[in-house]
Amino acid sequence: MSVLARRRAVTALASALVLATGILTGPAAQAAQSAPAAQCRTTNGFPPKGGTNTGGTPPRYKFSNSPYIGAIYDSCDNVIKLYFGGYSANLTHYIVRMQWDTTDWQDIRMAPGPRRMWTVEAPGRDYNFLVQACNGSACTRFSPQLYVNAR
Repeated sequence: MSVLARRRAVTALASALVLATGILTGPAAQAAQSAPAAQCRTTNGFPPKGGTNTGGTPPRYKFSNSPYIGAIYDSCDNVIKLYFGGYSANLTHYIVRMQWDTTDWQDIRMAPGPRRMWTVEAPGRDYNFLVQACNGSACTRFSPQLYVNAR
């Protein structure tokens, strides 16, 4: 066999090995890299009884004369991030009303600010939230009720 023929044979064999390795490991490597992300999910809250979508990520909803409210559930961290706000002048606090599954509503007093975020541990339940902005005992109307599925 001539030197040129041997070089061509070695080159063809090496090319076939590289191609076969790429075919066999390429998709498998890609699947292994994306597997953890595929197991996690995020779910945005939504207002079952309506409200005006003001945009944002996650979407935020409000009524006239109410703060906005939005939420997102992250299954990897098992938390709900609740976003609320829209008021800053003459604000002493927010009241976040929270309820899960069949429990009674609970009111939580939160610090003032135009843009607030609260992280809630979410152990596989259905959650509902409302928020209102207050100046002393005078408060706005509640925001739209926001439902979040954390199951």
